[in-house]
Amino acid sequence: MKIILLLITFFSSILLHSQSVTIKNILSINTFERNVKEVLFQKKTSDNNSNFVLKAENRSSKDFTKCKWISLLSKEQLIDFLSMLENSESGSSLDSPLFTVVYKKKKIKIQIKSTKCTGDHKTHYFQKTCNRELSFVILASQISKIVSELRKELQNI
Repeated sequence: MKIILLLITFFSSILLHSQSVTIKNILSINTFERNVKEVLFQKKTSDNNSNFVLKAENRSSKDFTKCKWISLLSKEQLIDFLSMLENSESGSSLDSPLFTVVYKKKKIKIQIKSTKCTGDHKTHYFQKTCNRELSFVILASQISKIVSELRKELQNI
């Protein structure tokens, strides 16, 4: 009986290790706004499945609380995001079910819809937890770097 249990645990451990998930950092950018955020794009690969992860985190100060956001993007959603960035022109506003891109005065405001803050903090005393959506501002000069790095990863899939 002990030998059977030993064999079962051995084979189950092999099965668990064969289903590994790898995460690769693609690109990290800092935003240009009053409360600077660090935005990180990652590629998450498990077996034959590839997704992209968008993580963002702002810094804590006396005026701002520290928030964290995590959003999972499929390949099609990332392609949609990149095409919106490439097609944005000065004074334009592009909208999709997942993203909003507003281009004003060499700055681009990007809002990721249906994301909520995952930091476990309250907005004020005796109130609900923070549920701010992710939005950040980048410079127009950063678009080419973002698009080229993410396109490279899309071609590798």
